[in-house]
Amino acid sequence: MESFLFSRAQELVVGGLLVLFVPAVPDVMSNSDTFTGTELDILGSCLMDMAKVGLVEEAKVDSFNVPAYYTPPKKLKALIERNGNFSIKRMELLNNQKKHLILQSASLRSLYLRAVLEGIIEKHFGNDILDELFNRFTHKVEGSSFFLNPEIDKLIILFVLLERNN
Repeated sequence: MESFLFSRAQELVVGGLLVLFVPAVPDVMSNSDTFTGTELDILGSCLMDMAKVGLVEEAKVDSFNVPAYYTPPKKLKALIERNGNFSIKRMELLNNQKKHLILQSASLRSLYLRAVLEGIIEKHFGNDILDELFNRFTHKVEGSSFFLNPEIDKLIILFVLLERNN
């Protein structure tokens, strides 16, 4: 975030505005408690299962990392203030009525996650494992009520309006 803010500061004149929409978690929640954190844990479990039967190298699984992090609002505010290039004009939680966004089946969740991560996974492991990996993911998610309950998904979106300082 530091380098992102520094780069944007180079692009804006003093008094210029920067609008951000930032995926975040509530201040009292950890990333691992989010839908995404749980999905990535399951995906990692599928990769380890595949390593155990020799479909992928365990060393490759150990070195695989998905760069997903959701910062709590207080931490984001502290990062922006510490950077010093911007002042926060407005930071607010967007209305997060997600009931219509819940993917109602394991196969839809799998397709969604595959669309998001396929490029990263293919670059690291090759494309030969993709079908098997996401089939395993689908089977692990099937029967889990966790992903079908919109009340569990606590991921939030922050609207942040920043002004470039002197």
